[in-house]
Amino acid sequence: MRTDSETEVLDEIELALVDALQISPRASWTKLGDVLGLSPITLARRWQRLVDGGAAWVTIAISDARSRGAMVEFTCAPGTEMAVATQLARMPYVSTVGITSGDYHVFANIVAPTLAGTTNVLLNGLPLSPHVLRMRSHVFGSLFGGMVWRLGVMNSSQTEQIREAIGPPPQEIRPFGPLDRALFLALGRDGRRTYTDLAEELDTTPKAVQRRLDRLHRNGDIAFRCDVARELAGWHTMALLWLTVPDTDLRAVGHRVASWPETRMCAAVASPTNLALIVNLRSFEHLEDVLIRIATKFPGVSVTERRLVLRQVKIYGRLVDESGRSTGVIPPDPWAAVPGSSAE
Repeated sequence: MRTDSETEVLDEIELALVDALQISPRASWTKLGDVLGLSPITLARRWQRLVDGGAAWVTIAISDARSRGAMVEFTCAPGTEMAVATQLARMPYVSTVGITSGDYHVFANIVAPTLAGTTNVLLNGLPLSPHVLRMRSHVFGSLFGGMVWRLGVMNSSQTEQIREAIGPPPQEIRPFGPLDRALFLALGRDGRRTYTDLAEELDTTPKAVQRRLDRLHRNGDIAFRCDVARELAGWHTMALLWLTVPDTDLRAVGHRVASWPETRMCAAVASPTNLALIVNLRSFEHLEDVLIRIATKFPGVSVTERRLVLRQVKIYGRLVDESGRSTGVIPPDPWAAVPGSSAE
């Protein structure tokens, strides 16, 4: 395994491999090898090296269409931000945690299958440390995007070749049953687990697992995401922005901003400001570029608050260090937000 000094940035092959898996996170090594011009064995070894070093990983998520939840922000006593963030990160229905500049020092994203689940967490499920001086919450409405994102290093021809394997877009959303939940939770630690491995855990057959997983993916119930230690890919910081958008323009603005390469989350919120935006940045100057773009493209939109993310603590279930490398996993469990709900 390479040392920290040798993994300050990912090389061209690693960047292309991550980009390919961001398009199709469960694509076979054979398919990816055909597109990238490398042997399947080479790609598998490269990927395992990235995973072992915490530099990249694949996980499963509830799709944007199904996601409910909220962002909660905390003002902390001086010097206690990391302790509060670490406590929040242990909760299975808290998917993402970060420490920011500004009056509110820690933010946490809650995932839940229903509004009732979100309400239960907000009222009963958050560990309110004595270090927390103030809290505010913003319940999500529409999630416009950012759950699945790309480095964008492959050319258009390679991108289309990989997209061919994804299949048609979802046609409908179906009920998410107990067996679906069990499969979701089994993929929480590694979204590329084989059908055989999953079948052994779930006491079923590989074919049955494949059929169920294909249906969930095809119907838009779930999304797979390939994430990367962002600093190693040239994204050195992040910002949390709160936007006020005319209600009549909210969906149009949300969808456009969600398509930007910097966007990691874009959601309508029930709050004095009505659009939450988290963006990856290559530098502090990059933030200025994003703000100018917002002002230029959306003259009626105002940026009410802007805060730098000083430290990511958890990224959709992955505990991360200062550089964004994965150091552990607490698989996201949206159903843990609902009393009495179980995947059994």
